[in-house]
Amino acid sequence: MLVFNKLSRESILKVVSLRLNDVAERLKNRRITMDVDTAAKELLAKQGYSDVYGARAIARVVRTEVLFPLAQKLLKGTIRDEDVVTIRVAADGNSFHIYDNHPADSSIVSEASTLEDDHPEN
Repeated sequence: MLVFNKLSRESILKVVSLRLNDVAERLKNRRITMDVDTAAKELLAKQGYSDVYGARAIARVVRTEVLFPLAQKLLKGTIRDEDVVTIRVAADGNSFHIYDNHPADSSIVSEASTLEDDHPEN
């Protein structure tokens, strides 16, 4: 049986930073940078670390709480090339807020609503 020592808070935050750097690398070609404060990093660490599984879930938490919502904002046009993406802990203290830099692109929004009108759900 292989036993691992519990990670220090500092080590867990380094893993969070590495995962956020992976997201930043994906945005690099669009010249988009991220501004993630310490509180948001600490919440990602809290949500992604467990005594049983260690830091394995940090990548999943960053993907679901940062990367996926950010991708949706890019598709809607509320975040665009050369923007700074601001990520903070939401008012509830348990989730994240990724701030929009622009209003939604009306051509994208109207295309999405047209697609929904063409394919109503049963």
